[in-house]
Amino acid sequence: MITRRQLLRRGGTAALGISGAVALAACGETQVVTKEVPVERVVVKEVPVEKIVTQQVEKIVTQEVVNVVREEVPVEKVVEVQKVVEKVVTQEVEKVVEVEKVVEVEKVVEVEAMPQRPRAVIRLANDHSSGARGAAMNWALEKFHQEFPHIAIKFEPQDHLYVDSFSIHIAAGTQAELALLDGGFFNTWVHRGGFARIDGALSKHPDWDPTKWYAPPDEMTVGQFDDDRASRPAPHTTGYGGVAQFGMPYQGNINGKIFNFTLLEEKGIPMPVEGSFHLEREAWDLYMQASDPEAGTWGLRMASNAWIVWGSWARALQNSGNHMYRAPDQLHWDIFNDGGDRGFAYAVNSVQADAVAPPFDQLQQIAGEFGDPFSAGKMATYWTGGGVGGTIPRIKDRFSWGLGPIEEGDRGGAPHHFTNQGQYCTATAERNGLIEECAETLLFFAGPQVQGRIAIDRGSLPMLKTVIESDEFKAGPPENHGYYKTWMDKTDHHHWQNGHPNWWEWYESFRAADPPFIGDMSIDEGMQHIINTSDRVLENTKEEYDEWKAWIDALPPTA
Repeated sequence: MITRRQLLRRGGTAALGISGAVALAACGETQVVTKEVPVERVVVKEVPVEKIVTQQVEKIVTQEVVNVVREEVPVEKVVEVQKVVEKVVTQEVEKVVEVEKVVEVEKVVEVEAMPQRPRAVIRLANDHSSGARGAAMNWALEKFHQEFPHIAIKFEPQDHLYVDSFSIHIAAGTQAELALLDGGFFNTWVHRGGFARIDGALSKHPDWDPTKWYAPPDEMTVGQFDDDRASRPAPHTTGYGGVAQFGMPYQGNINGKIFNFTLLEEKGIPMPVEGSFHLEREAWDLYMQASDPEAGTWGLRMASNAWIVWGSWARALQNSGNHMYRAPDQLHWDIFNDGGDRGFAYAVNSVQADAVAPPFDQLQQIAGEFGDPFSAGKMATYWTGGGVGGTIPRIKDRFSWGLGPIEEGDRGGAPHHFTNQGQYCTATAERNGLIEECAETLLFFAGPQVQGRIAIDRGSLPMLKTVIESDEFKAGPPENHGYYKTWMDKTDHHHWQNGHPNWWEWYESFRAADPPFIGDMSIDEGMQHIINTSDRVLENTKEEYDEWKAWIDALPPTA
């Protein structure tokens, strides 16, 4: 049996169909009037040919000359008739004109078939096949078919376990030309030949402007951020350009807060104000006031996954804010340093000590028929990752809700976790000579039509800046939907730090956070468990990281 680790260490088709048609011109008939000419001998000979030029040759005595039209006619077999005139006798007339000539073609008509554009067949692997995300994808595929008939997309649904299934395809070289994946998966395979660069093709396209999109680092591109992140802000607002690029953004996620305005009003809790919502003061007071386990109401929902809540809380309570999950030396877990441990402790205590968030094993019971506790009207606040398309039909008009301020630390608002799941061009496209077609396809899916449709269905965040700025995006429901732009424009975000060739192994560090949230470990034990899990993977894969980094440093700036 091949283990996932063995699979990830191994290095990773479409059909181009060309159809054409040949149009044949039909020739008309011309009546020719001649005198009788006796012929003593006619020789008929069959000559097989592939293509001939038929030409009328007349030897006549007449006062009328008929033009002859020559045309090229493709045939399979032709009988060539040769008239050999050995003796010609003509009667005398009042005026005789003997004409023996080949009349040149007055007008040559050549009909040449216009070749159809090659029809490229591109396979697209994607897990957006249901719900709000599925609706946007179906719309995008139909629209693409209408506008790009020369490119056929074969949609291949995949499930969320693509880390295993798509790895198998890359190892075998059978992966689809395009695939919706994540930055960690991409960096695991990019230096092993699993993906193809598109920045050269993009630079030739008239719609290409690298600054039009939000661009969290190390997702569509490689090697941008880890080494010097403490000395500069997160580069997501500046867009792409100047680096090797292997895909285009499709859907974004950013953690933020939504509030049940009706529940707050019923409990007499004022809506928080930006700049006065400190995690350890105003925010915690709101959660305590809203929580009444006997009445079945809670201040917030907690999760053990760092990106949803506690990663932002840890960064907010750091003294400097420069410590992300993985240290720049690529050997150590880092986010608990410089005061970050306090944010993790608040997250665990929200469930275990202060009970402002329900225990994980009660979430389904609280959610009931509505799918989640917030939609059931049982929570004052809820996290959002950017996609509220499923929440809107669950809540309907049962209560008033909308976006609001995120918790703050002494340095200001908590840094948001900002990420992008993009569609990548794989090595299969390069093998099949489809880089330009794939780049054109990716630009369409990242362009204003599809990104605008994502804004309507709201299964995830659009990544095109003009869509985020639009009135359609800002309009509810929910209320204050334009808050997303405020969050996305901040420059102190943190992200998954996808720039590592063994990212999915290192991700086990985040899964290791579960025990303290369910009461199996203390807070200190839980933090040490995360650190141990992280550092063991980083130490064991440091040599591979250095090889990956050397490969990136050797890449030419433009494909």
